[in-house]
Amino acid sequence: MNASKPVLIAYYSLTGNTARVARDLAARLGADVESIQDRSHGIGVFGRIAAAIDALRKTPSKIGPLQHDPAQYSITVVATPVWVGQMTPAVRAYLKQTCGRIQNVAFFVTSGDTEVGKLAPALAAVAGQSAVASAGFNARELKDASTYEKKLSALVEEITSASRSARKVA
Repeated sequence: MNASKPVLIAYYSLTGNTARVARDLAARLGADVESIQDRSHGIGVFGRIAAAIDALRKTPSKIGPLQHDPAQYSITVVATPVWVGQMTPAVRAYLKQTCGRIQNVAFFVTSGDTEVGKLAPALAAVAGQSAVASAGFNARELKDASTYEKKLSALVEEITSASRSARKVA
């Protein structure tokens, strides 16, 4: 595979927190963005309950058509909120669908209080590879501008460094 672009950010967001971090990260990296659309779960209380149950069962959802081919990027950043200690069904579906086409993967999660280290092994297992960079943004950090800025900058640096290394190898 020969990546023609440096970074793709693929994310699922229900409340907007993951979308916010994805947009901020994309702006700093000049990255393309893929918003993963969950076609299996409706909105509202019952849709959220069904989605949470599927997250616990580790059942992927049906997702909408993808706009970007991750094989065209040296790094794909995959982002998910944490639901009941798990990745969302939509992100699980994305990783299964794109497994083998992602050249290098990075992750970030948004959550009430779950650290990325708790989800990283599961994300890596579904992606079929370990992450070149990862970060977690909890509710408190998302509200504190200084902390958010520091964590976002650190993730930008990790991804930029990994992207440089990936381009040298290609």
